Amino acid sequence: MKKFTTLLFLAAMLFFMVMNVRADDISIISVSSSPREVAPGQNTELVLSLRNIGNKDIKDITVKLDLSNVPFAPVASSSEFLIKKLEDDEDRNVIFSLITLPNATPGIYKIPVEISYSNLTKKTLVSLTVQVKPELLISLDKSDLLYLGSSGTIIVKFVNRGLTDIKFLTATLETSNSYDILSPASVYIGNLDIDDTQTEEFDIFMKSSSGAFPIKIEYRDSNNNQYSETKIINANVYTREEAEDLGLIKKNNSMLFWILIAVVVVLFFVFRSRRKSK
Repeated sequence: MKKFTTLLFLAAMLFFMVMNVRADDISIISVSSSPREVAPGQNTELVLSLRNIGNKDIKDITVKLDLSNVPFAPVASSSEFLIKKLEDDEDRNVIFSLITLPNATPGIYKIPVEISYSNLTKKTLVSLTVQVKPELLISLDKSDLLYLGSSGTIIVKFVNRGLTDIKFLTATLETSNSYDILSPASVYIGNLDIDDTQTEEFDIFMKSSSGAFPIKIEYRDSNNNQYSETKIINANVYTREEAEDLGLIKKNNSMLFWILIAVVVVLFFVFRSRRKSK
């Protein structure tokens, strides 16, 4: 009896599933775009692969994209596509040529799709990704006078000059035989919006005349893609003599002072001895 009840239940479920499959039914079996990710102002082809999963032919199928709330527009075509006939179990690609609007911000955009046929309208969503590679500019903002055997500070400027926000930015002054790092080597800057600027300071003690400072930067873009790179900033480093000759620092006159004192003392004793001899 228990087995009979189970079989009856399975038969009822199968009957229910069969009854809910329309004789005319269309499904989107795949979605693709070329290129896979688009930049603002770039063209793309959005391809929807349709399949007639019913058991009879379907005529006059309209496939429409609703682009009213997304940063895309049709190029040399319409946002609607008409299929005259789709036989049962037949596949058909529907291709839309689109352009990404120049002011599009990076992100994943969901595009509503309507498929209409036989007095029926089916709605679904497909997605396109707008991706922009970040442009992070690093430069020397200013620095203390750097010369051998002295400590100083370099101030580094970070500028987001790209079309996407930068998130979770970390900057690390890498170690070198040319200098010792006196301050924390790594600083967390955080988010840097488009056109934003941030400066950070690093305290160093110079051990050589090399003024190359490698800075490793790690961050993410608006779509959470990770980036890591090392950039070199350069600053002038002088010997003390060069700095004195250029007038960047005052010359050390202490030696000259003691020489003058010694000369005065010698002259004093010479003059005194001559007076005694007279």
